[in-house]
Amino acid sequence: MTTEAKKPGKDTVYIDLDDEITSIIDKVETAGAKVVALVLPKRAAVLQSIVNMRLLKRAAENAGKNIVLITSDSAILPLAGAAQLHVAKSLQSKPHIPPSPVPLHEAAAPPSNEAPEAKTEEEIDEANAKIDYGRSIGELAAGHEVEEPETIPLDSEDEAAKEAAGTSTAKPKTPKDKHLKVPNFNKFRLLLGLGSVGLILLIVFIYLATSVLPKALITIKTTSLPVSANFNLTADTAAKTLDEEKGVIPAVLQKKDQTATSTVNATGQQNNGDKAKGSVTMSAQVCNSVATPADVPAGSGISASGLTYITQQKTSFVFDQIKNSCIYFKSSGSTSITAQTGGSKYNIGAGTAFSVAGRSDVSASGSASGGTDNIATILSQGDVDGAKQKITAADTDKFTKEFKKSLEDQDLYVIESTLKLGDTAATSSPAVGSPATTANITVKITYSILSVKKDDLKKVVTNQLNKQIDSSQQKPSNEDVLKGLSVSVQNQESPNKVTLQLVEETTAVPIIDEVNVKKTVGGQKSGDIRSTLSVLPGVKEVDVKLSPFWVSKAPKKPGKITVIQQQVDSNGNTSP
Repeated sequence: MTTEAKKPGKDTVYIDLDDEITSIIDKVETAGAKVVALVLPKRAAVLQSIVNMRLLKRAAENAGKNIVLITSDSAILPLAGAAQLHVAKSLQSKPHIPPSPVPLHEAAAPPSNEAPEAKTEEEIDEANAKIDYGRSIGELAAGHEVEEPETIPLDSEDEAAKEAAGTSTAKPKTPKDKHLKVPNFNKFRLLLGLGSVGLILLIVFIYLATSVLPKALITIKTTSLPVSANFNLTADTAAKTLDEEKGVIPAVLQKKDQTATSTVNATGQQNNGDKAKGSVTMSAQVCNSVATPADVPAGSGISASGLTYITQQKTSFVFDQIKNSCIYFKSSGSTSITAQTGGSKYNIGAGTAFSVAGRSDVSASGSASGGTDNIATILSQGDVDGAKQKITAADTDKFTKEFKKSLEDQDLYVIESTLKLGDTAATSSPAVGSPATTANITVKITYSILSVKKDDLKKVVTNQLNKQIDSSQQKPSNEDVLKGLSVSVQNQESPNKVTLQLVEETTAVPIIDEVNVKKTVGGQKSGDIRSTLSVLPGVKEVDVKLSPFWVSKAPKKPGKITVIQQQVDSNGNTSP
C-alpha cells in the first residue's frame, strides 16, 4: 500500500490597513502552509516601500514560505516586481511576477524541489521562483512539495467515504491532478449578511402582521325614535336655585357699556351771504264780525315760494271797505322784512304774495332784494344722527358675538332674544352747525342681556326628554342637548325676569357600551361578532371590517378595535 504524502495546503492572510511591516511578517511566519496568499487592502501604504517589500521577501524565504500578494493596486505592482514577489488579482487568478523597474541578472538556476538558498533580491528572477505562475493559487497549494500532484475527490462523496472507512473492495485509483477550490470568503460573508437581514425582516413582518397591523372596524346601525320637548321656563335674577317643579331657573343680568368713535364727512351747508331785505303791505278780511283784526307782532314769519322772512315791526290794521258782506282792513303802513338766512334766492320781485304764519285772515304782498351767496360746509344734525345709527348697528353685532363668547367661556348660556340697548348718547367734535369738512362722532351704548348656567339648562332639557324615553336603555342622540335648542321670549316683565319658550327636536337611540363591546368581540370571527351584537336591544344591523386582508379574527387588544354607532331612520338613511 502506498503511503499518501501530506498536502501542503495554502493559507490566506488578510492584511489590515493599519498593520505594520513587522506584524505582516509575523503573520507570514506563523502561517501553517507553504503557500501564503496575502490579501492586501486598498491603498496599503506599508507595502508601497521597496525596503518593506524586500524585508517581506527575505522573511518569507527564511521561513520557507512562498508569498503571493492579492492586489491590483498599480502603486504596489512595480515594487512587487522589483522584489520578485508573485502577485494575483484575486484568490482565483494565476500568480505572476510583475515587470520590475530594476535590472535583474539573466542567469537562471535549474529548477529544484528543494528550498532555494538565500540570495540577494537582485539575483532572484522568475526562473528561480518556486511558484508556478502558470497555475492558480489553489493549484499551487495542491502541487507543492510532492512529486506528483495529490488529488482530493471533491466530485464523489460516496467514494470518499468508502476510502475513509478502508473498504477492501476499493480499487486503487490513479492520482489525478484536480484543482483545489479556494472559498470566496467575501461572497460567503455577503450571503451570510443577506440571510441575517432577511431573517430579521421576516421576524419584523411576523410581529407587524400579528400584533400591530390587525384592526377591526365595527359599525352598529341602530334604530332611532323622534323625540321632542316643548315647555316654558322662567329666568329670574331673584331665583337662587333651580326649581324644575315651578319651572324657574336662576338668571344673571349682564350689563356692558360700549363706546365707539367714527369719523364722518360733514355734508351740511350754510349760506353766510347777505340777507335779503324788503317790505310788504298787509290786509285782513273779517266776514262774521265787526271787530278790527289783531295786530301782527314784530318777529312774525311770513313766507313766499317756500322762503321765510321775518317782520321787523308790529303791523296794525284800519278799515278799508265792505264788500260781499265782509269787512276789509289794510295796514296802517308798510312792514319791513328780512330774509331768515343769507342767499340770493331770497331776492323776490314786487307784488309777490306772502302768507302770514298763524294768521289765515291776513295776507301780504311786497318784495325783497340785496341777498348774496357765500356757501360754507358745516356739520349738520343729520350727519350726527346718521353716524350714530351706523355705529349702533355695527356695534350691536360686535357686542353680541364678543359678549356671548365671553359668557360662554364662563359656562353660561346667553339668551340672545333678551338683548336690550339702553340710551344712546352721541357727541361730536366740532359741534353741530360749526364749519367743518370732517368730524369725530363718539357714541356710548349701554347693553343688557340675561344668561343662565349651562348645567342648569342641560339638566332641565334632558329631564324633559327623558320623560318620553326609557333612560335605562335609550339616550338622546345629541350628546349636547343645547346645540339643537330653540329659545324665544314669551313675556318679559322686567329686564330681570323673562318667561321663555324652549323647543328641543331630537331622536333617541339605544345605549351601546363600547368598552364592553370591544371586550366581547376580541378574538372572534366576523360571523360570530355579528351574531353576538345583533341580539342587543335596538340594533338593526352590524357591519364588520377586518384589516389587513389576511386577518380573520378581531384583535384582542381593545385599542385595535373601533366601534361606530349609526342611527337608521324610517327611510333607511344613516347618520353618525
